[in-house]
Amino acid sequence: MELDILRGETAESHLDALITKRHDQRVKDEGERAEHELWQESVERYNAKRQAELVFAWVEYHERAAAKALANGQAIAARHRAQIETLLGPGRNGHNGNGKEH
Repeated sequence: MELDILRGETAESHLDALITKRHDQRVKDEGERAEHELWQESVERYNAKRQAELVFAWVEYHERAAAKALANGQAIAARHRAQIETLLGPGRNGHNGNGKEH
């Protein structure tokens, strides 16, 4: 869980850095924009950040679901192996005990 949080925070900081870098380059190239454009840019940044958060939430969900599915599959396989052992237990392994098959 901590790793997922760390990954999310790392991705968020990368997004923030990318957005800041692009903004700084745009200001250098084009100068300041009108207030409406700044507001729109703020909304777009928020939406991009929110979208990244949603993606990481879905990734976390699917990681948990995959781990549960794997654990369930292992439990099912263990039950089948136990049944095999029961079926092939002493005197039930296809031989009659003297080395000859039934």
